Amino acid sequence: MGVWTGYGSAQTTLDTQLLGLASQTDVSAFLSNPAALHSTSPRYRFTLNSAGGGYFNDKQRLLDDFEDAEEEGERLERLSSQRLLFPSDFERQIAIFERMDGKLFTLSGGNITAVSLPVETLDLTLVSSVVSRLATAFHYDPEDANRLRTAPVLGIVSPPDLESRIIIQGIAVSDIGINLSHKWERFSNTRVGITLKYQGVRLLDKAIEIDDYEEITLDEFERSVETDHHINADVGIFKQWTRYWYSSLVVKSLNSKAYTSKAGNEYRQHPGVYVGLAYTGDRSLASLDWDIVPSQRRFGLLDDEQRVRLSGQYRLNHRWHVSGGVEAIVEGRDNDSLSLGAGYHWDSGAAVNMALIYAGPREFGGSIQVRFPFWKRDSE
Repeated sequence: MGVWTGYGSAQTTLDTQLLGLASQTDVSAFLSNPAALHSTSPRYRFTLNSAGGGYFNDKQRLLDDFEDAEEEGERLERLSSQRLLFPSDFERQIAIFERMDGKLFTLSGGNITAVSLPVETLDLTLVSSVVSRLATAFHYDPEDANRLRTAPVLGIVSPPDLESRIIIQGIAVSDIGINLSHKWERFSNTRVGITLKYQGVRLLDKAIEIDDYEEITLDEFERSVETDHHINADVGIFKQWTRYWYSSLVVKSLNSKAYTSKAGNEYRQHPGVYVGLAYTGDRSLASLDWDIVPSQRRFGLLDDEQRVRLSGQYRLNHRWHVSGGVEAIVEGRDNDSLSLGAGYHWDSGAAVNMALIYAGPREFGGSIQVRFPFWKRDSE
């Protein structure tokens, strides 16, 4: 959450810089407050804001292990064409499987696009978004060691059937809706907003035997996805206390619901609560944000995600700004992270902003945000 005080000709109560943009699992938190979503320009009818990004976490090096297991399988296949295999030939493959057991790899990303509509009496904005998370883990069956070792003894020429599995679980929440925000005259410097949205929740839940993972097709993945749709809503409050201080409160997805994947795992969606406090000066901005009740809930291998983020920004000149932040993980698998970013602004009010997120050599991400006013007003 933050406040943008205006560059060029665009005017908005929304922070269109990077204070809330760089996030590990929910890049769309940047535009999440329904009370601060609408933006206007005196020269253009429409203003488009869009933000997107992703995050990669392979700190346990599961992808490297998959590559080692594949290379070892190819070596054994070449060796079997030269001579009969012995039980000892499988020891390295068994050791790779054992070290992979229980390791986890995760991906996350999001995108949100908001287009403010030129309705004179109402502050209306069209909004669409998607936030997705994916986890992959390896489950090792100890009996596979015996299956591999005894295959040559039994005279089995082809590789034995193994029971170890790759588990893939993911969730994607997509929204499309209309936002209405309003400044209440009876409450000084306070805006309230609501976003009514048609929401789709997709659950991917599949276990693949290690023997079959190379032959798996996209159609098989699609058959493992359970999809449900319903109506939901977000509400928000944006309050200016003094010339410099602002606060916000957001409640996401008011309509609670439980979902079940095709494999029988349950996902419970509950309202998420975000709070924020921001300070803005002549050339600088700072923001503290906390999702005190996480909206990204546990599903299978995926944990609840709860974070506290401190972000700052400094305007170098009329065109350029730089930004940075730290994010502490209250609950979740990711490590604490740092983010660094920069942005450029045009006189028209258009802007582009980018940020990199780093938490370790195998844990990083990035995000980008653009603002684009278009369709000049008749007076121009």
